Amino acid sequence: MYGEILVPTDGSPEIEDAIAEALDLAAFTGGRIHAVSVVDTREYSTLSDAKWLTIERDRTERGESAIADVRKRADERDVPVETELMRGIPHEEILDYADENDIDLVVMGTHGRSGVEHFLNGSVTEKVIRNSTLPILVVRVTA
Repeated sequence: MYGEILVPTDGSPEIEDAIAEALDLAAFTGGRIHAVSVVDTREYSTLSDAKWLTIERDRTERGESAIADVRKRADERDVPVETELMRGIPHEEILDYADENDIDLVVMGTHGRSGVEHFLNGSVTEKVIRNSTLPILVVRVTA
């Protein structure tokens, strides 16, 4: 059924419910978790190289920590897990990873943004939903 379950994470506390749901599904179905984090490289193009490198390093560390957390939680539940840190445009990298790894289900959280914040930041979850043919389980964030 859901043998390969992808859970993108950005390391934010709001994504915890989606990770828990993905782990529950994997444990129930005997599936494997694929935890990915994407360092968004398209932002801050107007910054100096030094400033951008600092931001990129911080985002890389946050992404590494995020996928390490999923690995730890999966290991505690004896759920097989693959992790990958990627760079690029988040929704595109998530969709590419799903295609390249024969993912059966994507589990994502929604930050519940609306109004101006949603307009300015967009929604990675929304873009994945609009551009994927895979089943997507969206877990509403309760932060």
